[in-house]
Amino acid sequence: MSSVTHAKPDVQSSADIEVIVRNFYGDIAEDPNLGRFFADVDWDAHLPKMISFWSSILFHTGEYHGRPFDPHARLQGLEAANFDQWLARFSTSVDRHFEGEAADRMKHKAEQIATVFQVKLGLWGIVDRDVTP
Repeated sequence: MSSVTHAKPDVQSSADIEVIVRNFYGDIAEDPNLGRFFADVDWDAHLPKMISFWSSILFHTGEYHGRPFDPHARLQGLEAANFDQWLARFSTSVDRHFEGEAADRMKHKAEQIATVFQVKLGLWGIVDRDVTP
């Protein structure tokens, strides 16, 4: 069995997820493409909810109870390109602090969620995507 050494730790706990979530949302209100979607967010409620969401997704904690698609369905002007920007920002937030199997799984799950949301919103296929088979 081969041993892989990482320069950064892998995502191992809800505390690690909190680092990613806080990094991701840290200055999102100033993002020229995504900021408008977060202008009225109650951060004291949103951040713990996102930490619970990702803990449930990555570690199967069952902490999150909700319907994550519903708030996105209410966003006015949401486009496929916004999901690409969100994913790039999310991957950067993960990669800034972590690497390894769980970090990769988290980014892959984010891609799956973004795809499902776009399909449900009727946005999938609108933007020409660079998809490698």
